[in-house]
Amino acid sequence: MRTKTNSVIHVGLYLGLLTCLVSTIGCGGGGAKANGATAVPTPSPTPVPSSASLSATPSSLGFGTQALNTPTTQTVKVTNTGTVALAITQDTIAGSGFSAGVTTPINLNPAQSVNVPVVFNPGSAGTVNGSLTLVSNGATVLSVPLTGTGLAPLAHSVDVAWDPSSSATLQGYNVYRSDGNGPAVKLNSELVKSPSYRDSAVASGKTYTYSVSAVDVRGNESQRSEETSESVPLAE
Repeated sequence: MRTKTNSVIHVGLYLGLLTCLVSTIGCGGGGAKANGATAVPTPSPTPVPSSASLSATPSSLGFGTQALNTPTTQTVKVTNTGTVALAITQDTIAGSGFSAGVTTPINLNPAQSVNVPVVFNPGSAGTVNGSLTLVSNGATVLSVPLTGTGLAPLAHSVDVAWDPSSSATLQGYNVYRSDGNGPAVKLNSELVKSPSYRDSAVASGKTYTYSVSAVDVRGNESQRSEETSESVPLAE
């Protein structure tokens, strides 16, 4: 009976020892962590980049009234007001008579600026509304409104007047004009009946010299009067 009892005791001790070894090696993993193994760090979230943006100074361009075919230029300052670099890959301009003097692509770092010249050269009378649009990789990042009015130059004319002839046989007058590039040329196709004449076929900035003769009922023409000169102002 004693021998049998001892055998049971030895088996129990063996099983208990085996249980402790298994627990130490891997049951729960506490022993391995305590022995100095490196823990895997928790990954940090990736920061989302701030969106880039542009501003324009001034925010719009008004060219006022301009004579036809007379170009005038204004400048708009474009600034990167965002916190990341931005590439302007394309510029488009709308509105008849407007054009932009900029070459793309343009890379702007934060707080960096570029001056963009805009030209208005009206080809017809009237008000034109347009816009300057800047694009970055297919997305519009800035639009600047534009406006201007084309004005047709005023039509000038020269009025010539003289003392009337006292001849009883007066039939009318001939009016002559010279522009300094040749002999005087008669302007009227028919005799002028009153002592005045309006010359509407004049050019801005030129000077003309006028003289007048009298014609009687028989077709006889007098000598020409003294010449008088008139300068036509430039187109406004």
